[in-house]
Amino acid sequence: MEKKESPFEYHNDKLGAKIKFLIKSDKLVSSHEQSLKLISYRALYGRMKSKTQPERELRRASLGFDALVDFDSLVQEWRDALVFKFGKPTEITRASFFEKHYISDRKAFDFFAAHRYGEDNNKKLPPEAIELYTYNASVLNTILEVKQKRKLYAKSLGLTGQFDIWQSLSNDVNVFQQVNHDLPTTKDSLRHKVNRYIQESYSSIISKKYGSRNAAKVKDDEQLALIEVLLGKHQNLNNEQVVRHYNDVAGVIGWKPIDAGVIANKRKELDLYVFAGQHGETDLMHQKHMQIKRSKPSASMLFWSMDGWDAELLYQKTIVDKDGNSKTTYHNRLTAVMILDPFNNYIVGYSIGTKESPDLIRQALKNALKHTEELFGNKYKPYQLQTDHYQIKNLQPTYEATAKHFTPAKVKNAKSKPIEQFFDKFNEKHFQEKMVLNWSGHNVTAKSDNQVNDNYLSKHRHLFPDKDGCIKQIVQAIENERAEKVEAFVESFLAFQDKTEMTLNQFLRAYGQITGYTNKMKGDGLTPTIEGQERAYDTFDLNFRKYMHEDWMVFYDADDLSQVLVSNAKSRDGRLVEEIGTMEFILTEKYIQPMALYDQEKGDAQQRQLVYDYNSRMNNEIILRGTHQREVLEDLFDNNPRLDTLKKLMIPDSLGQHKDQKSSERLEKATKRIAAKQEKREKVLEESNWQETQTNYLKEKVNLNKYTNL
Repeated sequence: MEKKESPFEYHNDKLGAKIKFLIKSDKLVSSHEQSLKLISYRALYGRMKSKTQPERELRRASLGFDALVDFDSLVQEWRDALVFKFGKPTEITRASFFEKHYISDRKAFDFFAAHRYGEDNNKKLPPEAIELYTYNASVLNTILEVKQKRKLYAKSLGLTGQFDIWQSLSNDVNVFQQVNHDLPTTKDSLRHKVNRYIQESYSSIISKKYGSRNAAKVKDDEQLALIEVLLGKHQNLNNEQVVRHYNDVAGVIGWKPIDAGVIANKRKELDLYVFAGQHGETDLMHQKHMQIKRSKPSASMLFWSMDGWDAELLYQKTIVDKDGNSKTTYHNRLTAVMILDPFNNYIVGYSIGTKESPDLIRQALKNALKHTEELFGNKYKPYQLQTDHYQIKNLQPTYEATAKHFTPAKVKNAKSKPIEQFFDKFNEKHFQEKMVLNWSGHNVTAKSDNQVNDNYLSKHRHLFPDKDGCIKQIVQAIENERAEKVEAFVESFLAFQDKTEMTLNQFLRAYGQITGYTNKMKGDGLTPTIEGQERAYDTFDLNFRKYMHEDWMVFYDADDLSQVLVSNAKSRDGRLVEEIGTMEFILTEKYIQPMALYDQEKGDAQQRQLVYDYNSRMNNEIILRGTHQREVLEDLFDNNPRLDTLKKLMIPDSLGQHKDQKSSERLEKATKRIAAKQEKREKVLEESNWQETQTNYLKEKVNLNKYTNL
């Protein structure tokens, strides 16, 4: 009676179930005639590769061995069905030490399949010989491996001390009948076979009747060149197609024809030279080129790496068409541009939008610089910034303004960007591991062995967050990541000496917006209209008021309108034409004083005093400058007596007296009186009561009607 095949088999001390007893037959895979037909092969394969499904692959199919799935990983229903039909698997005998080390040798199969013999070197080994020789080579490999593990082998046999290893190996080889080999049955013959195999490798197994392999038929440069060119074609011709093209040429020239075995060998020999043609320059760079190994930066703020990440999170979005019909989609994803410092993989800056764009990139860089201000008190530039080449012509000025050195990564060289590798870990840590409902897996736009259950996502899609909720998920993950690393990041930077601060002028030029108009300075300040609202700006820099005749363009940060940068510019009818850029100033938004006494608060008087002091300094400068100019003209007129009449008309002193009245002495006395008067006035202002201060304020107040709703 023929013994029925069992669906159970042990592998590496684990019980497996043969896949062919579980699947349905299809065009690619055949099931066993007694299969339970529970699932298709493709579906089972996908479940075994998924991290979210229980089934685990125990062994792949190979020559002489069935594919196995871990029996314990199967759902209870499937295990019960197998036991009910085929009996309990515990009755199966576990594999011996020798059996556990057996592995089918694929290289041996390729060698024997490519072997040619005969007078014209055009005969192949018959399939049964290829199979037998492959089994023999595989068993010989097992003998060599077990022999190297002599102590473990003896222990598995229950032997101690000296023992005849060749006799033990011969016994195991004779018992081992999982594959159809024909190795010698005695220990001496087996030892001789093994020693010859060590010296001659696969060739020692081939019978003399099949002869030794003839000399290669492809010898001439022209023949080799033709094969290499055909193998390097971007169409990726298979061996049979290359053979047909080669033999077409060979028939015309008179070369001997070749077969697929010759091409299979040449494909291996010429792999380095034909790889680029088959796979492209990018794969050549990643897989064949020598890679440079780099260490992490020695301190924070030395290196920033920036890239966009398509967040592996789905959100729902409802749109209403022109007819009022609403439609909700659930496959929507956001893009997060992140800036990473590889010192400790700290996320310095980020921005989130629906797609990568120059504006989104600028927002991320702006966010990073503002974050340095939050951490260190001022904005600081990184020593080096690395990005890809996306919109580089447009963005390069921004990059160069942001960092001391801008170094774009080599095109298509993802390995050179540390942030690329960071994204995968960030995704797993904050979304997969925390079992976020709307997590879509690893790169949903490409095939992966680690994807989520699409059916589950589809059933629960109504629970996905909207766009704002999805943004909150990403922001929270970033803040959690920052919290773990911020202390080390700050400590490293504070200890570092070579810091480069970014001034407010530089920041507003790189990341500020412009109004598109120009403004002139007036007594009540510079009053540009920013995002629909008129604002007033001024500065305590006396030099700015020297240029009240100039037209000024305004750079502003919409997130912080407390200060703006102004630069002189050309205008036409108030519209900006172009920047001149020979002068620039930082202006501060004017302090708005309450009109009513009742509304005044602590600090209002101090702000008014700053204005009084500023105006006083301006008056003093005007007086001192006038004094200096009169002294210059006095020397001129003293040296030219004919100008005496004109002198009386042009050079009065600060009290209106002419210089012919002992001008130098009187000027000195007058200057002292002015200084004493100013000092007394300041003292009075300091000691004045509230009513006196308010009276002065009302006399010199700015027109507030522009800035109130009155």
